[in-house]
Order: sequence, then structure tokens, then C-alpha cells
Amino acid sequence: MLTPAEAQREARERSTEVLAGWNKLRQILERHEDLLRKRWTKKTILQRTNILRGAWPKISSVHRPDYKAWRKEGSKLSSVGTTSREAYLWPYINVEDLVKGKNLLLFLNSRGRYFPYTFAHTDFEATHLGRITGATMPAFLNLHTMLLNGEGVETYGCLVAWEDDEDAMMKVFTGHEYQPGEALLILEIQQRILQFLVDCCHIILHDFTHNALVAEAPIESEPPPIKDTFKWPTWASISATAPYRVPAALDFNHLKALTTSKRNMAEGHIRDLREDPSYFADVVGDWSEHRQERLLDTNGVRHPILETPLFWDRVIRDVVSDAYGSLIKWDILSEQLKQLATLQEQYSRVISSQTSLPPEYTKALLTLRYTLGQVKNISITKLKTGTPASPPLRSIWVREPHIPGSSIIRLKTRKGLDYMLWLFHTLWTDDQLALLRLPGLMDEIENMISDAKESTRLSPWVARVFSDLGLIGRVGHELDIYQPWASSFDHEFIKYKAEIEESYQSRFATAAKVNRILKGLSLARLGEPIKGRFYYPSDKRRTKQNTESMRAAEFNLDVFWKEVDDHFLQESGSSLDEAVQHIFTEMRQLERTADWVEPTQECENNLLKTDEHALLPDLTPYASADIPTRFALPELKIKAKTRGLAKDTSEIVPNIPLPEETTVPQPIFVLNKRAFKVFRTLFFNSSNSDLPGEIPWTDFLYAMQSIGFAVEKLHGSAWQFTPLTRDVGQSIQFHEPHPTTKIAFRNARRIGRRLSRTYGWHGGMFTLA
Repeated sequence: MLTPAEAQREARERSTEVLAGWNKLRQILERHEDLLRKRWTKKTILQRTNILRGAWPKISSVHRPDYKAWRKEGSKLSSVGTTSREAYLWPYINVEDLVKGKNLLLFLNSRGRYFPYTFAHTDFEATHLGRITGATMPAFLNLHTMLLNGEGVETYGCLVAWEDDEDAMMKVFTGHEYQPGEALLILEIQQRILQFLVDCCHIILHDFTHNALVAEAPIESEPPPIKDTFKWPTWASISATAPYRVPAALDFNHLKALTTSKRNMAEGHIRDLREDPSYFADVVGDWSEHRQERLLDTNGVRHPILETPLFWDRVIRDVVSDAYGSLIKWDILSEQLKQLATLQEQYSRVISSQTSLPPEYTKALLTLRYTLGQVKNISITKLKTGTPASPPLRSIWVREPHIPGSSIIRLKTRKGLDYMLWLFHTLWTDDQLALLRLPGLMDEIENMISDAKESTRLSPWVARVFSDLGLIGRVGHELDIYQPWASSFDHEFIKYKAEIEESYQSRFATAAKVNRILKGLSLARLGEPIKGRFYYPSDKRRTKQNTESMRAAEFNLDVFWKEVDDHFLQESGSSLDEAVQHIFTEMRQLERTADWVEPTQECENNLLKTDEHALLPDLTPYASADIPTRFALPELKIKAKTRGLAKDTSEIVPNIPLPEETTVPQPIFVLNKRAFKVFRTLFFNSSNSDLPGEIPWTDFLYAMQSIGFAVEKLHGSAWQFTPLTRDVGQSIQFHEPHPTTKIAFRNARRIGRRLSRTYGWHGGMFTLA
């Protein structure tokens, strides 16, 4: 508890120190920033560590020291307090992060070139865990507001009584200003940061006198912005450097591009499930390996339903409902971000940090925030059920013995959880998640799995789910740091709560209907991937036997989906695809393998003479000149895969308009040998006798970059590829192979198929320089 006099006196003392430290740091940078950069860059890790410890003797050693402190102290905080106050107040001041790359140089530049109020909100938000757990409880003074928006001692840290200024109270509620205890905490944080940075400068420039540092030397022009040193930007690296940079502006267009890529991937996933038997079998098998029925119980006994039709019914229903639910989810998020990008531009001239946002814009922000809060639970639930059962981690968990007639499964660990598994457990434990928060947990897990040994503990399925949750967390984080307005979101939500909740139920009604209808359908008899039902040797050389196997697998897959669609039609009056056809961006028939035709001797000889320096032939079974038709299951008819011939469109459902067929000139990509080899594999001619091998993931990144794509690593296994020129089209995402670092040939063909569908590419567009 503080008195007004005590609060004002402490604020005056701290703000004086903050401004003095800032002026000193600014003066040093104006004269010696270029020299600081050169000297720091030449330092070894040990030398950098000694500099940091010299400037801050008790500096934390590890990344996210507040998480480590909370894991150690936990519930003891309420009784004995904390011994790690510095870790909670300055979690980003640690040796592990600051010795890396140019983080210290970024920190010096941002804090010395921008006024302290620029960082007030981010400095306060960084203390969330300490404040919410009581480790760093701010002092309290009621009926007052403290201002942190000025540039002098009289205004930066000025205490205002509500009775003297009728707007002072609302400035706290709207997030534009602070309660006195919060402001004093911010001043304390900034005071220590600036002292630390000035001391670092003194140690690095140890051969300069004080006057030479801040007065005698001439002022120089500011050096160019510090460039990132990593080859491809990753969210892990961006998150790691964010505390040391100037807070970034909210970019809805970039977030929209990321979510749109996700929804396009979800649409492609549905198409592949319907079109590619091997893909369907792989996905169903992957989901089956992450069911908790796979775990032995405490007596070492298998679950009684394992591998039974009931088991496969549950697996396949989850596969189908998740596929369509994901498409709906990402489509809604993409549309909401599109609307926000439009509103942000529309109101750009009136948006000011000193005023509230327009009501329409505020409501759209709160709607997105609520949607994110709901859909994140879907991915968290998937991780909670699938991670313990995943093959790399299955030995750590056991089930409690099955209770006859019950579908509930309870788990416990064979031994204590190490740090990474503790993070995952925190992720799916509601009260712990509220403390550590989703964005921070995702970044910390991503930091952990950047280590090759730790990454092998995540199965590809877990890595993909983690990727989805990572994007949801990233969008949410961008809203959380949209200051000063984010501080008032909870207060503003009360006005729109009923309307936003009703809108959410309406938007996700289709996903709820899909789940409800699928619950009454038995799918194991047609969808269980056993006895070669979906054997699909599309990655093998085309022979009569392989062709017949492919046609049989396609027929079996069509029978399965016909069963699903017939049931959905009976229950709802429309097929499953028709229920979401307003979302689909491409409307075409499924491609099916043609009857086997014995090749002539002349054709075989020509194929053997293929020159790798020539244009790649466009004979991939996935590239097609089909007239686009509706994206839905056709009647059970095997359609020949031909090029240039008219297609039978009798199966097109009436009243669905077809896009006009147009001829768009395609570019020719002239590539070096490394990139050419990648695209030759992606669009491989299956009639050739020599099958290519695997593609190193780094070669794929290099190849995509070489034809004009910006490459960005997201959370988990997801990578974003963004065209640098608008004429290419939309962005696209792919998942990195995991835990191996190479793309198997069959998966390479799938990547080629997606590139063909998205951009119209084919093998003939790539040639060797």
C-alpha cells in the first residue's frame, strides 16, 4: 500500500534515473554505435558472457528464467515468496539469449534511439507470470493514475488523482495509462535495463574515458539497420529477438496470408483424402497411432477395443471430422483477418494511441480474439490426447485399467516429467496455461525442439498439430500486444459478448453438424487400411500390375467416400462436400488412373533416350488438363487420365457454375543443377525407368527460393512460402519431414501435385541452365 506522496516521490526518483540513463545511452550510441557493433561482433561467446556478467552480476543464465523459476517454486510462492525476483521482472535479460547473434546490439539500438515510453506496455507485459503468481506484486494506490507518456521528469511518472482529472480513471480502464503500482514497476524495470546497457557500453569501450564516450567525440550518422543473420527467418528466431526490438506494428495482411495458406492446405488435405488412397491410408494410420487405446495399462494389458471395428470407427470419424472442421476453422479466421485488414486501412487516419478505436474496428478485433480463444482448445485437446500416445513418448505414459462400458481413459506417467514434457503438460492444463499463456509456451517449446535431439521426441503428427496451435497462438499474441488498446479488450468485450458468442455459434454450425452426423456412422468396414485395400504404388514405375493396383485402391476409396456422402445426404439433405462447397476455391473432378495400355517399342526407346538437359515432360499422373468441375465424389466410374481430350461432364451437378477455361501463359524456370534436380523429382515422369531418390529438405527450400519465394519457418513443422511477385499468386505452406530431414519420393510427388493445383505448374516449365 502506498500513499500519494510516497508514490510521487518514488516515481520522481525513478523517472529521473530512467531519463538520465536513456540520455547517456543515446549520447554513447550517437558517437560510437558503429564501433560497438564491430567490437561485439568480434567477441567470442565466453567474452560476451563476461561482459554481460560484468554489467549485471546476478544476470539469469538461461532462456525464459521465469518459467524455470515457476517450475521450481510453484505453490511455495504464496507461503515463502520468491528468490528469483529478477527472473520474473526481466525474463529477457539472460546470458543464453543475449550472447546470441546481434541481440545485444538490437537491444542497445532500440532502447537508446527510442524514448522509454515506447516500451512501457511491453515491459509491463513481460512481467505477466510474476504478477499473476504474486512473485512480483505491484504496490497499490487507489483513485489515482500515473502517466507514462511524457518526455520529461515532470510528465514521465506524473501522478494524477481522479478527483482532479475526470478522464484519469478511464485512461487506466482503456489501457492508455497505468495504476500507480504498475507504473512504478515499469519505471523500476526500465531503470535497471538502461543502467545495464550503459554498463555494457562502458565495458565494451573500456579504453574510452567518460567524456570521450558522451561528449568529446563528434556525433555520427546512425548506422544502417541491423540485418538478420539467419538464412531463413523462423518464428523461433523472431520471437527470440522481439524483446530487444522496437515493438512492431500489427500487420493483419501478413497474418491473413498465413491463415489463408492454412485454409488452402486444409482444402488440399480434403481433396487428397478423397483422391489419393495412399494418402488416406497414411493419415488414418497416423491418427490410429496417436490414440490412447495404444497405451498399455498399469498391468501391461492392451486396451480391449484396440484394432477392433469400434477402434477404427473412432479413428476414421476423427480423420473426417477433423479435415472438414479444419477447413471451416481456417476459412473463418482468414475471413476475419481480411475484414480487420480492411478496417485497419479504412480507419488508419483516425487511429491514435491517445484515443479509443472506432467501435466497428473494436468489435472485429474482439470477435477474432474470441474465435481464437475457442479454436485453440481444439488443437490443445488433440495434443493432450495424442502426444502421450505418440510412438516416441508412449513409453512414458500408462493407462489406468479399462472399466467395462466406459470410453473414458485416464493416464499417468511412469516417472516425473522432464522440462519439455512439463511444458506440454502445462499447455493442456487450464490453470497452468492461464499463468504461462499460450504464445510464451509455444515459443519455449519451439526453442526446445530447435535442438535436434529434442525434436525427435515429437512425432510428425504432433509436430503438425503443434504447427496449427502455433499459428493460433501467434495471431492471439499479435492482438495481445496491440497496445494500448489490448489492455481494454476484456472491459470492451462485455458490450459485445452476447452478439459475438451468437455469431461464433452460427459460423461454426456446419462443423458441429458434421461432427453430429458422423457420430452415427460406422466406417471401419470400408475405411480400415488393411489387407492392401489402399495399396497405391504411384511412386513406382508404371506397369500393368501397378496400374491395376492403383485402380483397385481408387475404387475402394471411392466406395468409402460414397458411403460417407450417402449417409450425410440422408441425414442432412446434402453431401458432405456440398455442406462446405461455398468454401472450396477449386471445383474439379477427382482424377483417376486410366486403364493399362501396353506401350509400343518406339515409345519405350524414346523414354530411354530422355535427356536431363531437355525440358521435363509433363506426364505426371497428377498434372491434368481436365476441364474444372465440381470438387465432389463422382459416381463410381473409373475415368481415364488423358490430356487434351474432352471430358465426360455428365456427372456435374446442375446449377453449379463452372469457371471458364482460359489459357494462361506459364513461365519457364531456368535453374541450376541443385534446384533443377528438386523439381525433376517433384514432377517426375512415372514412365521413366530410373526412379529418383529422396530430396533433402534444405534443397527444397533452396529450390523454392530460387524461383522467387520468400521462405519462413513457422512453429512445429510448418513452413510458409510467399511469392515475391504478385503475378505468381497466393502463398503456400508445406510441412517439413520429421524427424528425418529428407522428403521421401512419394511425398515429393504429393508436393508436386499441390504445386500443380495451386500454380498450374508442370514438369515442362523447369529446365537446366
